[in-house]
Amino acid sequence: MSSLLCFQVLILTLTTTLPIWAYPDGKGSECLGNLLRVSVDGFLIAGELAPAEVYVLNGSDVIGPITPFLAAKCGFSMVSDPWGNTLLYISLQHCYSQSKSDGTFEINLQLRPHGEDSHRVHTVSKSCSYPKWTSREILCSQNYMEVSVEHNLPTSEQLAWMVSGVKDAPPVKSVSAGTRSPFRLQKVIVYAPAQKEVTPVELHKLGYGLYTSPTRLLIRGLHNTSVTHSQDVAGVPMAVMRSSVVYEHRWMLFLVNASAACPTGGVSFTEEMITWRLPRHITPLLSSASSETLEAYMGIEGQRLDEASMVAKGYSLYATDSHIVIEMPIGSPDGYYKSHVHKRDYQTTFTIEPMVELLWRASGGSDETRYKVLYPITTPPVPRPPHVIDYTVPEEGVFTMVLGTFLPDVELTNITIDSAEMTVLEAAANGFDIRQHGFPNGSKAFSLEVPFTHPAVIKEIPNVKTMTYTLDLVFVFLVLPEETVFFHPAVLETSVKDTDLASVTGSCDQRNVYITVKYGNQGPNFETLVGGSLLTGELAQQYSFKENVTHFSLVVPFESPDIAIEGVQSSFVRGRLDVTLQNPERGWNITYFSLACSFLTSVIECSPNGTIQALAVKLEAVPRLDPRQLTLNDPSCGPYYSDDRFAFFYFRVDSCGTTRKFKDDVMVYENKATLKSAQNTMTQLNPSEPVYRFRFFCIYAVNAGKTVAFSTMPQSTTPVAEAGVGELMVHMRLAKDVTYTDFFSDGDYPLVRYLRQPLYFEVALELVKFKDPNVELVIDRCWAALNEDRMSKPRWDVIVDGCPNPKDPDQTIFHPVTPDDRVLFPSLFKRLEVKMFSFAEAEDTPAGQVVFHCDAVICDPSSPLDGLCHGQCANKQMGTNGVKRGPRAVSQLHIEHVSSGLLFLI
Repeated sequence: MSSLLCFQVLILTLTTTLPIWAYPDGKGSECLGNLLRVSVDGFLIAGELAPAEVYVLNGSDVIGPITPFLAAKCGFSMVSDPWGNTLLYISLQHCYSQSKSDGTFEINLQLRPHGEDSHRVHTVSKSCSYPKWTSREILCSQNYMEVSVEHNLPTSEQLAWMVSGVKDAPPVKSVSAGTRSPFRLQKVIVYAPAQKEVTPVELHKLGYGLYTSPTRLLIRGLHNTSVTHSQDVAGVPMAVMRSSVVYEHRWMLFLVNASAACPTGGVSFTEEMITWRLPRHITPLLSSASSETLEAYMGIEGQRLDEASMVAKGYSLYATDSHIVIEMPIGSPDGYYKSHVHKRDYQTTFTIEPMVELLWRASGGSDETRYKVLYPITTPPVPRPPHVIDYTVPEEGVFTMVLGTFLPDVELTNITIDSAEMTVLEAAANGFDIRQHGFPNGSKAFSLEVPFTHPAVIKEIPNVKTMTYTLDLVFVFLVLPEETVFFHPAVLETSVKDTDLASVTGSCDQRNVYITVKYGNQGPNFETLVGGSLLTGELAQQYSFKENVTHFSLVVPFESPDIAIEGVQSSFVRGRLDVTLQNPERGWNITYFSLACSFLTSVIECSPNGTIQALAVKLEAVPRLDPRQLTLNDPSCGPYYSDDRFAFFYFRVDSCGTTRKFKDDVMVYENKATLKSAQNTMTQLNPSEPVYRFRFFCIYAVNAGKTVAFSTMPQSTTPVAEAGVGELMVHMRLAKDVTYTDFFSDGDYPLVRYLRQPLYFEVALELVKFKDPNVELVIDRCWAALNEDRMSKPRWDVIVDGCPNPKDPDQTIFHPVTPDDRVLFPSLFKRLEVKMFSFAEAEDTPAGQVVFHCDAVICDPSSPLDGLCHGQCANKQMGTNGVKRGPRAVSQLHIEHVSSGLLFLI
């Protein structure tokens, strides 16, 4: 991460360094010619980003605090950087200076923090020597201009010599020792630019300081007052103060010129350079048209720089015919950047305080002028919009970004997501990894890491195989010490190619289609269409919906309308289930799955007794067909049972318009199921659909022979009639209650039952033509198995040898059968009640699955060959009478096997 951040710093190259005057103990002072510079660490004094208050010690008096008005009047100038570090420039000739013969100056200050106790006061005492005064000293500071000149007033001795030759001149009085001149300051003549006279008191009221010493005169004041005016000098605007001070002694007057001019402009900027121009010949201060430059120095914050330092820092100082030129690169280590907010945009300025010091002599003159200017320069604000660098690697699943760079005076305070604002600490507690990174040049940046799984990350699917992650947030920053606020939005977006899409698999058995849907990387972010139906909560419940974090499963019965019937054969129906996963917002398909299965079912059954059962199925090709409207050739023969998908017909071969024809040794019966309208018009109700015509045939052998053996033997017993053997139909059905009036149909299976819930089974023999009340149906054996295979293991007997299994804890109960409209011969019916249970060892089969099987015997109850034909549970009923069951032969009995539908335990 650190190398990436360094790259970001190279983009903006913002530089912040410590000031050149920084001291280890937090404060210091230096004598710089006619100035004293005092440096104070803001945290040392104030403990916050604020300058200290300045007090001056004048003997035993404490004067202060120094206000801006008093500072300009008395020669104090103060500048501070954004961190509260303060530079205090003090003229050696300030108001309260203690001087010795204008050569040594004692300065005593107190620096006090705002609102703090006095024990935190810091005292600065400094003695500065400045013996090399020139004829005129001009000092230009940021808040005042100052001119100090030698007034050259005559001493008492010189004055006595001057008047000695004047007739009638009064004698000069003697003065005390140490007084060099008896002249008194009378008035000041100012030219702004018009000439006017003011008294010293009036000049002081204007904010000017007027001071005189035994050798010098000093005037100090603001740049823009009524006694100053602006003048363009060689293209540089300057504030000019021209004045003359009038001294008098009795009948004599003495005039001293004191003028100053300070630049108020002359700075130009490029993207990389600051250029500062000063007039080479400051004409308002010259008595002639030109001057001779004797010395020229460049400095920073009042400190002269040598040539080597200037070259190392990229500074240059040179002269043209009309200007003294200083060039400084923006970003110099002697300056500093400052943050600003303009119209909520982040901007920066660069500030540096250069100094120029010149020594010149007017052409043709002998007096020298030392000219010193301290001129803080701040570049125009430059927009510095923060740069967002996205280092996100999609495969890692984490947003990684760097935001920067910023100056040290910028703090990240809040983050806004979806109009919810959090502090940095709150964001960190909510899963945002936010870190601040500082750099050697003083700038800093912020990094952020957020996983794709975070709730604030917006997830979208722009196409089937792509997941897009978006993080939209706003950073809130604070600029110190002004506490101005600015914002910066950042939108991170990345896309991940999804190689693990949602998928569908499936399988079939004889009754159901089993579907499994795996979510994939995108999770359950899709809609499921089963056949043509949207998988709602209600439909999911019907289809035994189960789910976990990775997938869900469905069980769709064959009878479901969502299974499309593709074709019909005599022994099976071919159905297809389509499953589509689609994006709910865009509507496109994520995946499509189709599974076709063959479901075993008897579509047509031709019975030897001349009855036909036919199952007409609605096909996918005729979606508008209503099977309930189908009829046979005879329109009066409708379905025995029908719904919106099936029509079941049951009729005799000599009815319902069935046709017959002979072919070779077989006889063929034919009929068909069609719509009534199709029989009349031969067209379907909807011309765009094919005509539905379900044709079915039954073929019977015309000539069939059997070999019968005959032999004569002595008759040992009396002959009896044998039980008839033939193609008889036995059915096993499950009644809905103990009344045995309403039964479940084949379409109702599989059924779901509770543990030990009663199951009411009815086993019946159907005789269509032949109705013999002497024939009896007896149940020989019943058992429960896991599936339709009657030979499968494990199994549990519920009826053994016609009687309830004595080992069964829930004994099977036989219910009596009485005649009614449906039951003409009770001997052909058997009703039993079994309690629902399940196999504990069912490992390879769905838990709770049970199928019941029975062997039924059709016999003559009067036959003595087998006790079973004497009635249901004959061995138990007759055992009390001592009658034992006799042996039986399979050939002597007609045995039919029947099974129930599939039942599930819940």
